Amino acid sequence: MSEREYDIAIFDVDGTLFYTKPGIVAAIKDTVSELGMRELKEEEYDQFIGPPINQTFARVYSLTNEQGMELARKFRSRYEKEKYLCDAYPYEGMLETLSELKDKGVKIGVATYKLESMAKKICSAFGVDALADSIHGTDSASAIKKPEIINMCLEDFGCTDKRRAVMIGDTAFDAEGAVGIGTSFLGVSYGFGFREETEVMNYAGAIGMARSPEEILRFF
Repeated sequence: MSEREYDIAIFDVDGTLFYTKPGIVAAIKDTVSELGMRELKEEEYDQFIGPPINQTFARVYSLTNEQGMELARKFRSRYEKEKYLCDAYPYEGMLETLSELKDKGVKIGVATYKLESMAKKICSAFGVDALADSIHGTDSASAIKKPEIINMCLEDFGCTDKRRAVMIGDTAFDAEGAVGIGTSFLGVSYGFGFREETEVMNYAGAIGMARSPEEILRFF
């Protein structure tokens, strides 16, 4: 057994690996404008970044689940085809952190509510795919939930002790995904969700909070 307590680091994408707000906001604006829907206020956009976007569309615009899914499909088509997907950047120090984790022998995974094709595309655009050994996302129907997405990474790694794996993310969806599959959880406060460590430590398996990519290294 490794002397480290944790052997696997699984990262969320939006608000954890990458600052993706510019492209997401632009694609949302284009989508709702095309359909003649209410334009959102600037402070409303952060809630779209991270959770399943069909659910957020349905809640914000008072839509049915089916209507939210249809709007998500329109958004995703524009988001990917209009090149908004890569209107983003890795958080400062993130690539160096991933490289150092890899040098330590930590296996690196990516688990996101983005479509898997989009997750692989953005990771490839910024070189994360050269550092991550497993990249998984949801499907077009958003039927694959976060615990299942995390588990796909664990299966790729042949993980037998889930507590030696850490899900790293910025929102409750990441924390709940970790709880749902039984991994440890590390929150980050530099993204779009958590701000205080007390928010994170309420979840089973939580091990702490990192306020920068570099601080993630303290836990491995």
